[in-house]
Amino acid sequence: MSKNTAKQAPAEKPSVPLKQKMLKPISAYTDPAALRTLMQNAKRMGRSDIWREAFQRLCSLEGADQTEPLHREFYETLAAYEQLLSEKNGRATRASRTRMKLKAKGVVACLEDWARSKEPTEGFELLVANDLVEMAGEQIVLKYPDQFSPEAVAGAKARLAALAPAPKD
Repeated sequence: MSKNTAKQAPAEKPSVPLKQKMLKPISAYTDPAALRTLMQNAKRMGRSDIWREAFQRLCSLEGADQTEPLHREFYETLAAYEQLLSEKNGRATRASRTRMKLKAKGVVACLEDWARSKEPTEGFELLVANDLVEMAGEQIVLKYPDQFSPEAVAGAKARLAALAPAPKD
């Protein structure tokens, strides 16, 4: 009796669909820890769309108790920066210098300083690197120009314009 030495191809398993039904919409989440878990799972599964939506929701929770739209958006930007810092450092990281300036000078002064600075802030660079420029403080300055000095508005415009690709000739 001879042995069959030809290898048989393993039976192919049906592919598991990447789209799974979520138990609740991301907009219904109110727990930051649950959103961070969702973000980790989305990143692991290669679902950048879900990661981004959960990230946006996480940031919106930070500013939810603010009544003034400018302040709400500032706290959303701060939350975005802190979350990206935490992911970069592999541990929870607060923007302590920003929070000290916020406590001492207030929201408008923080945004004013960011927009007028000669060099982009670490937060701006981190947001840009993660394709989240729409959450940068400079965007807030341009959205509410009447709240800021003309120099701050010009600085914000210049910084954002520097990101735009050069027109093709």
